[in-house]
Amino acid sequence: MLFIFSGLFWQTQQRAKMNTMPDQTGASLQLTVHPDELRVEEGRIQLSGHTDDGRTIQGQYFSDDQTQLERLRINQTTKMLIHGDISRPQPATNANEFDFRQYQIDQGIFNTVKIDRITPIGQATATNPFTWWLNACHALRARLVQYTQTLPKTLRLYVQGLFLGWRATDFYDSLSAVTDLGLIHLFSISGFHIVWIVATVSWFCRRLGFTQTPISLFLLGLLPTYYVIAGSQVGLLRAVAVVILGLLAELLGWRLTGLTTWGISLLLGLIVQPALLMHLGGQLSFGLAFGLLFTKQFGVFKTTFMLNLLSLPLILYHVYQWHVLTMFVNLLILPLFSACIFPLVLVAGIGGQMMPWLSNATEWLLTLFTQGLNLIDALPGMIVFGKPAAWVVGALTILTLVLMTQRFKRWVGIALGVLYLASFLVIHFPPSGEVTFFDIGQGDSFLVRSPYNRQVTMIDTGGRVNFSGKKLSGRSRAQRISINYLKSQGISQIDNLCLSHQDADHVGDVGDVLQGMHVKRLYIPLGMNGNPQFMKRILPYINKTQIIPVRAGQQISGTPFTVVHPFKAGMGTNEDSMVLAGQIHSLHWMFTGDLDRAGEREILAHYPTLRTDMLKLGHHGSKTSSDPEVIRQLQPKIGIISAGRNNRYGHPNQETLATLSADHIPTFNTQVNGMIRYRYTNSGGGHWQTFLKEE
Repeated sequence: MLFIFSGLFWQTQQRAKMNTMPDQTGASLQLTVHPDELRVEEGRIQLSGHTDDGRTIQGQYFSDDQTQLERLRINQTTKMLIHGDISRPQPATNANEFDFRQYQIDQGIFNTVKIDRITPIGQATATNPFTWWLNACHALRARLVQYTQTLPKTLRLYVQGLFLGWRATDFYDSLSAVTDLGLIHLFSISGFHIVWIVATVSWFCRRLGFTQTPISLFLLGLLPTYYVIAGSQVGLLRAVAVVILGLLAELLGWRLTGLTTWGISLLLGLIVQPALLMHLGGQLSFGLAFGLLFTKQFGVFKTTFMLNLLSLPLILYHVYQWHVLTMFVNLLILPLFSACIFPLVLVAGIGGQMMPWLSNATEWLLTLFTQGLNLIDALPGMIVFGKPAAWVVGALTILTLVLMTQRFKRWVGIALGVLYLASFLVIHFPPSGEVTFFDIGQGDSFLVRSPYNRQVTMIDTGGRVNFSGKKLSGRSRAQRISINYLKSQGISQIDNLCLSHQDADHVGDVGDVLQGMHVKRLYIPLGMNGNPQFMKRILPYINKTQIIPVRAGQQISGTPFTVVHPFKAGMGTNEDSMVLAGQIHSLHWMFTGDLDRAGEREILAHYPTLRTDMLKLGHHGSKTSSDPEVIRQLQPKIGIISAGRNNRYGHPNQETLATLSADHIPTFNTQVNGMIRYRYTNSGGGHWQTFLKEE
């Protein structure tokens, strides 16, 4: 079976290459769109549709006219003509960044389209009973989502997340403690929900006088329907398959063991989605279900402990951190959730519209419950472990399963402890240091880390430039890329955060960095602490962080960096950029922010003997920086450009590239190379790594 499904997975990857359309501008496509796959949000529409030849395409359409967007909302499966630019999903361009392209390929989505025009053609006609049933399920799900939109906010998040598999845009922001404390599994529609549905339906049917056989037949039709209505989630597929196998075994007189049922459900899941076990959701769903086979003789406490221990290696591999209160909270919350929260949310979700007092009372209780989780989440105990090696995860999982069999308990427990400790020490005290240039799009963000993590310095945080004036939604680039990378390396503290100047593409995510990491010292150019706009950005997050304004001649504590600009106080404009120069390993480095040519010449006037091996080119390679005379005098061996793909400014400028070419200076560019990293050891040499190898 392993051989067969390896072949199936390979076939999926080959199909991805065959079904991927080439990038096109101004293309037209006719898509069949289910009503629950078209999401109308503020300022945009997100949709997923299917072409006549079976391709799945995802698209986004932006408009300031919210009324027009609402008119495009659909209630039935509809044929739509869309016009726009077709491309492939964005891949990961940084180490340990979530690979959205591969995830989409695993879901059978090979192309995305940036839509500039949508034209509904008409309702899609079902050509067979299966298509009719599928369309009806999607239409019902869309109506249920729309029905619950008017519920109070917290109740709405719970109802949609628990029963419809629908994640609102603000779900993770509003319920961040649920994720931090490892309770997100409660919102992953799975066996927990199916048991409730089967028990409730069976109870009602028996009250109506039905015997077990017609009840089982009814459930065999109901469960696949609920699978579609609840968003066709991975965990739900396993749970539905297990219950259906149990019902069939009862009807046909089969004898199935728990292991056989689990195995068949896994095979069915792999048929539907060959990449099922490549992602955390599938790994946890089937892994914990397998672990339950070993826990029948355990009590509640021991079962919870063992399942937490079984899931821990997978969580560390994907999330890099773990809260010590996770097991305690699961023990405390799970009975409360199953006996109180779950049925209350169900009743309030159904009757809340007709009985406002019920929805308001439930909203109050859920808000209280969520605030309690937030208080627990705020307690110390979050351990940033880092990303263990894949073989370590496999070894830890196998050892945990052996421990759950209650054989060789003593030596297995010792081996587990030693392996966890050794992995922690290897991650937290690496013998190599690094200088890393994150690919964060249009902006700057760099990491300088010495061997054994003695000093961790970040230069700029990056950030999105907001031209619309509307509040930006979703996780920031710092959260997705730089903070994520730091945690994967076991780093939870930044010794020095150096901000070159006030522009959003350099400091826009400073709040997320200050909130997500403990920052000891915050260095800014002299005078920028008098800029009210910048101070407003950081003050809510400053706790024990020391703010240090600097000017030329000062040192960055614990680092080889000397500040060589500014020479006078300013407000943090490009002309006031903090410039750092220093020797790391055997190379001299210079980080220039967005300093203009006049500032570059001023530096050399004060430091005429200054030379550098590695030059971070000013202002993303703009022609306003990188003065040819300055470049010739600095004599860099390599130039590094940090700029966004297809940015509106045309960075890097051809004039700058010509200057580098004339002086025979090779360059790395995040646009082309993705994340750029220089790694070295104190006793040996250093080497360059770029994340995008094909370039």
